Amino acid sequence: MDAIKNTTKNFAKGLLNPNNKLSLIPNWLSFSRVIGGFIIPIMAYTNAPLPMLFKVITFLALSDFLDGFTARIIAKEETKEGAMLDAVSDKIFSVLLIIGILPIMPIFAINGALEGKIALTNAKLLAQNGKPKSNLLGKVKIWPLSIALILAYLALAVQNLNISGITNETLIAASTALSIATMPIQIINIKQYSNDLKKHLEKRKNEVKSNEEETKEKQNTKTTVQEKTKIPKLKLKKENHQAIFYELEKKQVKEKQKILTKKPLDKH
Repeated sequence: MDAIKNTTKNFAKGLLNPNNKLSLIPNWLSFSRVIGGFIIPIMAYTNAPLPMLFKVITFLALSDFLDGFTARIIAKEETKEGAMLDAVSDKIFSVLLIIGILPIMPIFAINGALEGKIALTNAKLLAQNGKPKSNLLGKVKIWPLSIALILAYLALAVQNLNISGITNETLIAASTALSIATMPIQIINIKQYSNDLKKHLEKRKNEVKSNEEETKEKQNTKTTVQEKTKIPKLKLKKENHQAIFYELEKKQVKEKQKILTKKPLDKH
């Protein structure tokens, strides 16, 4: 729970008050995809002008490249907040577009379930104080999935499309094919993230075990030192009471001898 709170805090910090103010540019470029996840379905369902829809889609597609580029060139650094914003924004963008297109293309429910599994695995890693990051396959996967979704929204936005033989049915068929082709990549990606989670849990388990062994070793060392420096107490036991009586008798004999030596001799 603390890890999730810290992530939310870092997310807000990256958008509002990063250590390097120039990081606001790449961070907001990443976050623009979250905003776009709401805007594209609204534009498609309200029959917004096609050129405007193309501009929004083009900008959001470029933002996935521009956020990293501006972080290196303008901000001169890639921060952990920026990396997190990039990964989370990609995930939210995909999920929002999938939810929006389900009424006309239910097949995307499978893609959505797979993306949900990826998000859940990363959430578990985050809850265990891990650092989930987008890997190469995750970046590759997002492109065919995004294109499939964009084609579906274009088919929805332009009901009577017929440009050079390209019809709505063509766009929907291409979108469906890309959706299906993305599924194996998502499954492999899930396995990769699951392996990352497993390795992190094993690492934490080994660290806890190592700390417990170290603590136990320190306690044993402390006990050994105390035992060595401890003054043994003489206890009256069956096996040593004769020795004690012997020492007492010797002491009594010595005292009697002292008394006799001090007693004056009788004169005759």
